[in-house]
Amino acid sequence: MFINNQFFKIFRYMGLKIGIISMGSKSSRMILEEADNFFDEADHIDIRKIEVKIDDKTTVLYDGEPLKDYDCLYMRGSFRYSSLLYAISEHFKDKCYVPLEANSHVIAHDKFKTHLKLSQVSSIKMPATYFTAKITETKSFLKTLNYPIILKFPSGTHGKGVIFAESYSSAASMVDALDVFSQPVLIQDYIHINSDIRVIVAGDKIIGAMRRFAQKGEVRANSHQGGDAEPYLVTPEVKRMSIDAAKKIKADVCAIDLIESDYGPQILEVNSSPGLQKITETTKKNIAGEIAHFLFEETLRRKDLKNKSDSKDLNKDMGIEEIGSRDLVTELKMNAGRIILPEFASKQSEFWPGEEVVVKTSKGKIEITKG
Repeated sequence: MFINNQFFKIFRYMGLKIGIISMGSKSSRMILEEADNFFDEADHIDIRKIEVKIDDKTTVLYDGEPLKDYDCLYMRGSFRYSSLLYAISEHFKDKCYVPLEANSHVIAHDKFKTHLKLSQVSSIKMPATYFTAKITETKSFLKTLNYPIILKFPSGTHGKGVIFAESYSSAASMVDALDVFSQPVLIQDYIHINSDIRVIVAGDKIIGAMRRFAQKGEVRANSHQGGDAEPYLVTPEVKRMSIDAAKKIKADVCAIDLIESDYGPQILEVNSSPGLQKITETTKKNIAGEIAHFLFEETLRRKDLKNKSDSKDLNKDMGIEEIGSRDLVTELKMNAGRIILPEFASKQSEFWPGEEVVVKTSKGKIEITKG
């Protein structure tokens, strides 16, 4: 489906290259396989083989050699690699299309930073959240709450690091245990549900959504914890919140996890490196293909914009005023009664020596077209 629709664009832009930086998970391989249908070259780049060297300049090395040039670098990785992903994104942001800006890796991998950022968006609702560096302050705050509550590690993924506390005594014991390991903790209101919603965002579109159900006796609906799932029809409010959240953390491709409460949908977290197997199986949609298609279209769009910008800069350097998409004002030059076309006219018209052309003339006008 995608290949037929994009044939002429692909033919026109042969040579587009994408690099997918990840640990080689099944989801990353799915995207890589689909990207091969759009890009002339699609490479997997093992994040564990990347080094960042900083001296008088920054160099990103892969297997000891400078990472080669790409038109698009799509990065996926866990919170353990957030600093490295930040550095790579920051280095390449002006060199190619980077779907996730540098800060998005840091924000999405920290639940507290995510909530702090999303709290700045009026359309987004979230459960009340509390965070402190001092255990004594945390335990004092615990006494003011209504139970049960949820305790979370800021950097947990796949539903890990989510603890259910049904009373003050159990919450205080858990906080004491976490303090031994110098582990910070988030405290959130517990909203009684048995399911959550996962939405995959690509640009301004929702390309897949499912409702995930928790196993009996489990408070986490995450599929990595054994939960089941069904397709979910996104409501206008969920769509707006999800796209607004992705834009706020500047991630063109990501997953948004939400719950439906008595107060309407609320966002729990943003996942910058979502798994695709469960949502593909549940929705029966080619989610990896949709992501690859979006990355290709956006790379193509940015390539076009760059080419137009470069053309304008060239015209400016040559003293040419652009007054329309194809109308340019310049000085006419002649030699022995013959008009000499400027170099930019030859290049933009894509005429080549030896081609047959049709010349039509009238007073004040010459029109040349290919025969």
